[in-house]
Amino acid sequence: MNVLRAECRPGPPGTTVLALHGDADLHTAWVLAEGLRQALTGPPAPSTLIVDCAGLRFCAAAGLNALLHARHTATDAGIGFRLIAPAPQLVRILAVTDTATTLGLPDTGPATHPV
Repeated sequence: MNVLRAECRPGPPGTTVLALHGDADLHTAWVLAEGLRQALTGPPAPSTLIVDCAGLRFCAAAGLNALLHARHTATDAGIGFRLIAPAPQLVRILAVTDTATTLGLPDTGPATHPV
């Protein structure tokens, strides 16, 4: 059974950090979505949300969708949004979907697809 924990903590002034631990897939994406929602709405509402992915072992399309939806919500609210410490699997899915810069990561260039 896949498990995902999303733990919210204060960061530097005006910043909230959401630390992820486990797998973000079809069965656990709701945990990610709820953690992101709570982190974005406070109290207090942050000026920047940092999503710490160091403990995120796996991210499927459902997890990516939750991240993208939260980024859109943050942007609409004037809140900065970025990921930190993504595992290679997450970096790969972000490269393949061309969403790395959207989620606050540096551009890694075009993804290469095996032939």
